[in-house]
Amino acid sequence: MSRTISISKFVGTISLGLLTGVSYTLSTTTVPPLLALPSATPAHSTFRHLRALTQRHQVFLSTLSASSLVMAYLLSPSHARHPYLLYATLATAVGWGNEAYSKIWGKAGQKGVVNEKRGKSMRKEGSWTEDEEWVNEEGNVNGEVVREGMEGWRVKQGIKAGIWGVGWVMAVVGMWGDGA
Repeated sequence: MSRTISISKFVGTISLGLLTGVSYTLSTTTVPPLLALPSATPAHSTFRHLRALTQRHQVFLSTLSASSLVMAYLLSPSHARHPYLLYATLATAVGWGNEAYSKIWGKAGQKGVVNEKRGKSMRKEGSWTEDEEWVNEEGNVNGEVVREGMEGWRVKQGIKAGIWGVGWVMAVVGMWGDGA
């Protein structure tokens, strides 16, 4: 049983470290070259692809990390249930707080809002997605809006990297203290 607990702690900590590294790399080295692309259309399509892949990998790593750390906590005997496992799991969840909130509640507060800087409303009839706010009514990609979206996403990835980094440090220090 102690081997299972140690492996769960190790897998959860490594997953959290990878999650931190992915977000940090995205915010510091991946998005800046996209901002330097000469045209908005290739930047938009590349960024859409990057966001989709990033979300898939971050969901996998955060689920793996949180479930492994919670499993280690639940399987541990009562004298070995250290709170760092829950704190690291909480950091994983807090990093996804904004995504979970927007998925649950949607963008209902933004529907039909006309952005004065952009001029025309970016709302299309029917569904509302993040990509629709970057495309005007003629179907052209608005370069300023793409840049703003990328910079906002870059900042969000930096914040996530910080939150997940704190959780990773807690998990490493906790494992070191456990001797696991």
